[in-house]
Amino acid sequence: MNLYIIRHADAGDPRTWQSDDEERPLSELGQTQARTLGEMLRQQGSPLDVVVSSPLVRTRETAEQILEGWPNTPKLQFHTLLAPGEMRRRKFARVIAELGFENVAVVGHDPDLPALLGWLIGVDPNNVHLRKGAAALVTFDDGIEKGEGELAWLVTPEWFVKCEPV
Repeated sequence: MNLYIIRHADAGDPRTWQSDDEERPLSELGQTQARTLGEMLRQQGSPLDVVVSSPLVRTRETAEQILEGWPNTPKLQFHTLLAPGEMRRRKFARVIAELGFENVAVVGHDPDLPALLGWLIGVDPNNVHLRKGAAALVTFDDGIEKGEGELAWLVTPEWFVKCEPV
């Protein structure tokens, strides 16, 4: 199984957002980051069967921008386990496995996704960091379980789009 772990793209400074944080959209930079990540994944021939996203606006928009122009558009689903503070790693692993797809992308938030990445590849989750708009590919020979994943690659937006560090 291939699991693409994607932190939502830039959504501006949350301290300047005047409404409910769940409704905070991507910034212009974030839209560029997400769209370019989608282009990069397509150019690399990365297969996607389904994208599972947190239901918050910035993650939904990240997923939608990634899928824009995708041939045979993968399914887009939302799951509350990807909302901030809701991650339960073992339960999440079961949910993803039960989808029955070989190529799954998840779009979520910090600190939950970096901690999940660390847990999956068997390293201290406190030492794993994902920048906004970053993506990692973790592969599994068998099922998704703690420490059974192999990190194939991890890229930040600076690798695939000219933008200011976020």
